[in-house]
Amino acid sequence: MDVFDTLCEIMRQFPDNYNAETKYRMEALFASCVEDMETDSQKLLATLLIKALNKKIHSESIGENIYLNKYEISQIQLFNILIEKFPFVKYSQQITNNAILEVIRQNTEVTIIDIGIGQGTQMVNVIESAKQLTHLKKMVIVGIEPFEDALRQAETVINSYAGKVPFEIEFTGIHGFAENVDFSAIPQLSGAVIVNASLALHHIQSARQRSETIARIKKINPAAFILIEPNVNHYEPDFYTRFINCYNHFYSIFQVIDRIDISQNDKNALKLFFGREIEDIIGKEEKDRYEKHEPATHWIGRLRENNFSVKNEFLHPPVRSVYGVEIDSHAEGFLGFTFEKETVLAVIYAN
Repeated sequence: MDVFDTLCEIMRQFPDNYNAETKYRMEALFASCVEDMETDSQKLLATLLIKALNKKIHSESIGENIYLNKYEISQIQLFNILIEKFPFVKYSQQITNNAILEVIRQNTEVTIIDIGIGQGTQMVNVIESAKQLTHLKKMVIVGIEPFEDALRQAETVINSYAGKVPFEIEFTGIHGFAENVDFSAIPQLSGAVIVNASLALHHIQSARQRSETIARIKKINPAAFILIEPNVNHYEPDFYTRFINCYNHFYSIFQVIDRIDISQNDKNALKLFFGREIEDIIGKEEKDRYEKHEPATHWIGRLRENNFSVKNEFLHPPVRSVYGVEIDSHAEGFLGFTFEKETVLAVIYAN
């Protein structure tokens, strides 16, 4: 049984031709994949896709017991793997942070607006790196975050640097979504403004809201606007096309995970971490979906429509190849992370 071909046949039947025979084939494929999923990335991916489809059809999970605690690791351990080992996160953050620091080197005062600041980890890394810059007088960090607990944690950790770094540091928290923020109304934008959006803007639900958000950012004339975004079309409304996009994207991610120097249990835990995104992309109704990724060229198009200049040459990867991932500039205007034929992730610099 060819896993991909069988999976394609099943997905192609949904929703119009899904019937008892398709359901039987889906359950048979699931049972076959479960047997080897611990050591076979393709089969683990297939189980996640089937689980997502089944939940979409029946509003219930299939084979839930096989996942319970099987590959469970702590959030801290998972986070450390992502930051220290997973090349898409590790090197895209390094590239972005270095680009931010290059702007800071040219200014005595800066404001960093971090869209989706989370618990502030990336900004802490920027602060730590900026400690060596003796010319810097003031850094203002504006954190935009819909999850209040994370925002409060970011505020606490960033404010803890006050008096411990050779420059003044201020934090402003905005509890909400980027598409609802009037960037021009943010108080005390000090010095050069840098806008950082790391894996954040694809959560904006509509194309119109995405363009309007970028237009509002342009009004504050940032010295740099840096985006990290998955380079895949999960905004695609056609279910089967979206499935193919999803499969190719996560197949490449899983292949890279297999190459990382971590335990098999940690590899599987990391793959299951992406299962939540797969469920969103395949298993939810359109109105409930959250992970609406778009290709980098779509973001670049919006930036240019709003009079941003795209400056690919300002992004400098610390490595060119790691774990089979090639990091290189693309003529369309982004720095891409490519595994074999699939460019999984993009970093975009505009001003």
